[in-house]
Amino acid sequence: MKVRIRFSKSGALVYIGHLDVMRYFQKLFRRANIPVAYSEGFSPHQILSFTPPLPLGMESTGEYADVELTKPVVTKEALSALALQSVPEIEILSFKELPPKCESAMASVAAARYSVGSNTGDDIIKLAGIISSFKEADEVRIVKKTKKNEKEVNIRPLVYELCYVKESNELEMLISSGSTDNIKPEYVIEGLLSIADESICSDELIFKRIDQYARIDEKLVSLDEIGCDIL
Repeated sequence: MKVRIRFSKSGALVYIGHLDVMRYFQKLFRRANIPVAYSEGFSPHQILSFTPPLPLGMESTGEYADVELTKPVVTKEALSALALQSVPEIEILSFKELPPKCESAMASVAAARYSVGSNTGDDIIKLAGIISSFKEADEVRIVKKTKKNEKEVNIRPLVYELCYVKESNELEMLISSGSTDNIKPEYVIEGLLSIADESICSDELIFKRIDQYARIDEKLVSLDEIGCDIL
């Protein structure tokens, strides 16, 4: 049986890396007596995989892990057992059985939703004023940097939604993610600033990942909507 777990990451634990998160969950499953399946061979390990790593220092309410179990565990009981053993900064939000032949969370990610706030609210107001020009543009080109090289890319087709949320004074965006056509929310900010003669203090911006999505039948579906509670 394969199960998908959604969890949030906040507080001081935003500064621990992906490998530490993996080790944390391995120990958490053991402490909570979740019957996780192990691989075979000389060095058995839990059959566990995660969505793309969260950037260091970023909060999230939409992180996912897929895990294989040796026997079913009722969702309500699993959530209760995990909550008792977890720390407040990592909250387990859902525990769902995946349908047969379902793609792994890592492989299925096609988009991610982010919010962007700022310690200085005026920066968000400036960015909000550029959104309409960004949406009307056929191209928004930025320099995408990798460990090996730099290349200019048009990010406009990769930004599916972009809006200003007045109540929270934040930007919200839905952008391409995953193994192909992956862009960072910082690229969208760079693209906005390239359109207008504005400058902001980028160090004051606060990025948060809200959720991650798979593309199913040409529609973006939250990874949390795939699967069902175990009764």
